[in-house]
Amino acid sequence: MHIPVVTLALLRQRIMLPAVCFVAFLCSAPIGVAAAEIQTGLLGTGTTWETPWRVIDSGEPGPTVLVIGGVHGNEPAGYRAALQIGHWPIVRGRLVVLPRVNRLGLLADIRWNPDFRNDRVRRDLNRNFPTKERVQTQTPLCQAIWQFVTEHEPDWAFDLHEGFDFHRLNSKSVGSSVIAFPEQVEFARALQQAVNADVAPDRHFDLLAKSGPVNGSLARACREQLGAKSFILETTFKDQPVSKRTRQHRRMMSTALQRIGLIDVDCADLLIPAGRLDVTRVAIFDDHGANETKVLNVIDDRPGFFVSHIGPADLRPTVLTQIDVLLFPGGSGSKQGKAIGEERRRHVRQYVRDGGGVVGICAGAFLCTSHYDWSLNLMNAAVFNKTVEIPGKGRKSMWYRGPATNIDVDVTQDGEAALGIRGLHSISYHNGPILSPGDDPSVPAYTPLAYFRTENGVYDPQKNTMVGAPAVVESLYGGGRVLAISPHFESTPDQASVVLRAIEYVRRRPGTESD
Repeated sequence: MHIPVVTLALLRQRIMLPAVCFVAFLCSAPIGVAAAEIQTGLLGTGTTWETPWRVIDSGEPGPTVLVIGGVHGNEPAGYRAALQIGHWPIVRGRLVVLPRVNRLGLLADIRWNPDFRNDRVRRDLNRNFPTKERVQTQTPLCQAIWQFVTEHEPDWAFDLHEGFDFHRLNSKSVGSSVIAFPEQVEFARALQQAVNADVAPDRHFDLLAKSGPVNGSLARACREQLGAKSFILETTFKDQPVSKRTRQHRRMMSTALQRIGLIDVDCADLLIPAGRLDVTRVAIFDDHGANETKVLNVIDDRPGFFVSHIGPADLRPTVLTQIDVLLFPGGSGSKQGKAIGEERRRHVRQYVRDGGGVVGICAGAFLCTSHYDWSLNLMNAAVFNKTVEIPGKGRKSMWYRGPATNIDVDVTQDGEAALGIRGLHSISYHNGPILSPGDDPSVPAYTPLAYFRTENGVYDPQKNTMVGAPAVVESLYGGGRVLAISPHFESTPDQASVVLRAIEYVRRRPGTESD
């Protein structure tokens, strides 16, 4: 159903929206199908709880589908998936997306609405929408959301959540389940079967369709008050990275929207808006061995960046072609490399060869070398990691240099173009690689952009092995560019912008006018 411009104007006034942004959605559409129109805005502009919304109108008759994410602030995969789904190319009907309803809760990583965190009645957004017994919402945020949803009159509603454990292993949690009303069992089972195709049997999604979504939830209110076909889709945040959970949400939603008819192709692999030239599209690896939190905090919600989590299952050409820059964070290089596997390491190399950019930080810098059997082999670089017999301690590997500390890093003139700083700086260091030229001439050599001028270590054989070694190096691999950064600029006060500059630098293809 199409909302007239007059109604939209009234809606902006009633729920405190700024001027709505209208954008023509010029994705490739079938001949005869009108280009979609995108409308975006904020609920509660200027309040502590303001939250964005996005509406895509295909221009073709069809149902209105509502997708909600981030109702609970400690369930980020629902928010991430909803944000991604909001850029899918619909061919009929309308897609209404509220991607991060509990924005403050997401920032604080807590389940509740922080404005009411000590109020047991009103703190849970998913218990404060109209019910058969209570027609009023309980908070200003819920009131604005419900008014917005009511104006758009959805025919279908999907609320994306996460549980703390797998329902089939722990009945106290609804994690990894499709929650539906009894009359929607057949449709819900299709979503369950689709997501279970890529899930280990002991972690299969269950179908919970005895009584529908919980009383007071937005999904149940949409069914009882508006007559919408409503569902809650639950992944599980226990022992699973965000990239896997968002993929599961995308798989269920792609199946749903294809069955409804809003999309005519499988969009489960669509993480990042296709053809967006106004943003740098960054994917951060978050699977085994990755500690992405600090670098994510630097990039996330930054104007000009669209950030997604990416895992081994996503390291395939259909996904990698959507990405401008692939970032491997600190943690464990060996665990990241082994989680990726040889076939997907080849996919990453091809991605860079075709013009993609890679930034590897600490463990990610280890990963970029040609030193290990799990390396990405993006530069001809060896690592100082020999094992030495230490009197009274036994055999010790020399990569370990002690707890985190600050090291003097000297950025060269060439490094300034990549990092945005020059000269000597004290930068956080925690066992990043000490690099030297490797012995594989089939892999491009690296160029140092910064050097260590002081060192850290715990064993005598490490003395004088760090001073003068490169701290940041660049490799030109095929048509792409790679930066391996041994220290942690993102963990150093007032130096986080270096990471942003590095990402923008590797985005530019070598030899281009902007290079």
